Amino acid sequence: MYLRESATTLTPTSTRSQDIARELKTVIRLAGRDPEALEGKIPSLSALYRVAASGQRDEPARVHFILHRLIPEYLDRLPSGRDCRAIRELMTWEDGDGEILSLTTRYHKAAAHLVNAATDFGRRQEPRLLLECARRFIALDHEDRLPPPMTPIAAGAPADAPAEVAAQEAPILPLAVDDPRGGIVRVHRHLDYHQLIDHMAGADEIVMLNTWIPGLDILADALVDALARGTYVSILLLHPESNIAQLRNPALHGLARGRFGEDRVRPEIRHCLDVLAAVSGMVGEDCKRNLRVRLYNSLPSISVYGIDDRAFVSFFLHGQLSVKSTQIELLGQDSVMGQLVFQELQALWNSGQELDLTQPVTEIQSMRRGLTDIRSKQYLRQPAAAAAG
Repeated sequence: MYLRESATTLTPTSTRSQDIARELKTVIRLAGRDPEALEGKIPSLSALYRVAASGQRDEPARVHFILHRLIPEYLDRLPSGRDCRAIRELMTWEDGDGEILSLTTRYHKAAAHLVNAATDFGRRQEPRLLLECARRFIALDHEDRLPPPMTPIAAGAPADAPAEVAAQEAPILPLAVDDPRGGIVRVHRHLDYHQLIDHMAGADEIVMLNTWIPGLDILADALVDALARGTYVSILLLHPESNIAQLRNPALHGLARGRFGEDRVRPEIRHCLDVLAAVSGMVGEDCKRNLRVRLYNSLPSISVYGIDDRAFVSFFLHGQLSVKSTQIELLGQDSVMGQLVFQELQALWNSGQELDLTQPVTEIQSMRRGLTDIRSKQYLRQPAAAAAG
């Protein structure tokens, strides 16, 4: 929550998503048993484009439209991830026969979709899910406000056909290898986890390359769902005991001296391994084999979050996490940029060491001894190489 300073006090202000989340909290408690009590209490939901465009002039009609048209249609447009399935349960206050479902019943139904759902669902999970629902609703509201896309007339469609007809008949063509954009679809200010989860929902293959994966806890449920569907998931993390891991920590603190602080990189890598071990434990033996994790001991060049032919690519800058940096969205492994990125992925994967998630600590200790042996051999070869030169 942001604070705005006045002459005498600090007044809390809220974002639009927080306002809508608070209204949704009221909705799920009153919509079934006392919808009239919502009149005048949901101004942020009433301000959504679809409500204004519906032409409902009086408050009872607006509330009815929000409860019986807007919310059900928006819920249908949500993706199929665990959080969204839980949101649907939470926002369904009547069963198929029109009987009112208690909030406690909906808590239990929603919790069944989550991994390690807290016992105190109302305090821990409900606020998170309602805020996520509010963000999704705002994104759908933005989509509703946008004009329909202008699509070139498709081959075979009449030249004077309406744009929406042409859009339906126009084929979606893959990017050519020599496309002038080189496979770049767009550039984002940072990595959008919600967009990433949406793409993961229908993926056949997921690959992630980073020093560690900030926000892996957010992606954990989506990874469980993907593995359960048979999706292949490959994770590349920096070896926590490598020299590179020691160098990345001061780089994250910037170039100024005296600001290095405590080690952040290695604990974060180990946390990621714990999360991945938990993810592996949530799926059956057959699906578990589709999750492969390797640790690499090399200079990290790029961070990559790849879903099938799509990838979000960023760089390791000083003083900034890669997920907080500009993300280049690519499409097509055969495009100019796609070839560069996926070849780098393959090179690091080939050089990485496979990790057994059932005993990651033992595996890392074993790998650490291997790294020490490699460093010693490199050190011993240096004089000979110098003499030969």
